[in-house]
Amino acid sequence: MHLFSKAMSYPQYLKYLVPSIMTMVFLSFYTTIDGFFVSKYAGSDALAGINVVVPITCLIFGTAVMLATGAGAIIGEHMGRKEEKRANEVFSSISLVLLLLSLFFSLIGLLFLKPIAAFLGASERLMPHVLPYAFIVFVGTIPMAFKLFFEYLVRTDGAPQVGLHMSVVGLLLNVLLDYFFVGVLGWGTFGASLGTVFSISVSAGMGLRYFLRHSMLRFCKPVFRWRDLWKSCSNGSSEMLTELSTGITTLLFNLIIFRKFGEDGIAAVTIVMYLYYFFVAFYMGISVATAPIISYNLGAENRGKIRETVRYSFLTVGLTAILILVSLAVGGNQIIGLFAHTQHVFDLTAAAMHDVRPVFLFIGFNVFLSGYFTALGDGGTSALISSLRSLVLVVFYLLVLPPLMGIRGMWLAIPMAELSTLLVSLVLYRYKGQKYTIVPMDKN
Repeated sequence: MHLFSKAMSYPQYLKYLVPSIMTMVFLSFYTTIDGFFVSKYAGSDALAGINVVVPITCLIFGTAVMLATGAGAIIGEHMGRKEEKRANEVFSSISLVLLLLSLFFSLIGLLFLKPIAAFLGASERLMPHVLPYAFIVFVGTIPMAFKLFFEYLVRTDGAPQVGLHMSVVGLLLNVLLDYFFVGVLGWGTFGASLGTVFSISVSAGMGLRYFLRHSMLRFCKPVFRWRDLWKSCSNGSSEMLTELSTGITTLLFNLIIFRKFGEDGIAAVTIVMYLYYFFVAFYMGISVATAPIISYNLGAENRGKIRETVRYSFLTVGLTAILILVSLAVGGNQIIGLFAHTQHVFDLTAAAMHDVRPVFLFIGFNVFLSGYFTALGDGGTSALISSLRSLVLVVFYLLVLPPLMGIRGMWLAIPMAELSTLLVSLVLYRYKGQKYTIVPMDKN
């Protein structure tokens, strides 16, 4: 019996989740580690410079996640139907597409580096910190994309522990290299990006080795079927939208707060985003761990297993929300103090987190339900949830609240967008998603 078809107790489910959650948490640490060492050894302007590059990394990661989640759902269904040859063909062809797209991004970025940095809002004061960081990011586009791609698809292959090993090795190496390049050699944002891309390359190499030697999924001669590519892109579009929207909203936040608080304001946005992505990573771990189970059992027509997975997931999301809010209440200021090395930046960040933290009550359910619909192959519904929570409603509330409430309105836009989206998500689940958890009477 395949791992994904076995019934689990709740403790067994939690044990299954751990590698995926830790993988996503460690992934969230990559930029955070850069920010920690840069803020400590190079100052707030360097920290703000890293933030300006966020939309670039969002585009790279968004493309990788789109193809990984979209193709993963297709591959999972084929595996559930015991169609191994078709699963390998989809895996190989989508891998080649990602390679070509990554190469294209890298070339465009290197050719138009300074115009891109200026477009993203780099001031003359920040440009010396932005350009070297962005340069190395564009050089490392291919390994950055494939690290994420492989970490997602090892779960589809039933080996989430491999993704965890990739993340642990990459994270530890990143800490050591950032300390050496930034703290010892004093290379600033250049050293931070160099350490990150090198460690990510090692991690991506581990993933490649796994798929070449140990996986059930195998590279084979790519067989391009435009339907598979289109379905991969459309089905994974919600995850792409989430990443791209993150870049867009970060840019909007930077522009709004820069007018009032300058570079210190951008530094505060950066720290808030670090905390935000760190805690959201727990929810992402739940979503990416359960997606292959849902896809596999959709193909195997095992609704009982889908129902079990959804029930456990909702419970885990709720418990995680409580733990996150308690953690922020007890230790939030201490965490902020790791990055904020001036009183002004600390005060701005602490006030912001007070307004932002209710978001963790709602966001986990939206993240899970978006991933749930992706796993079912319903990319349109998943994209609707993602676009509402991460772009459409955020922009709406950014237009409405700041004129009424000032900077507080900007921060409150995040929880308000998630709360509004949750109401829509639950309706969509009730009418479009819940039917997959209903077991026919003759299949008790």
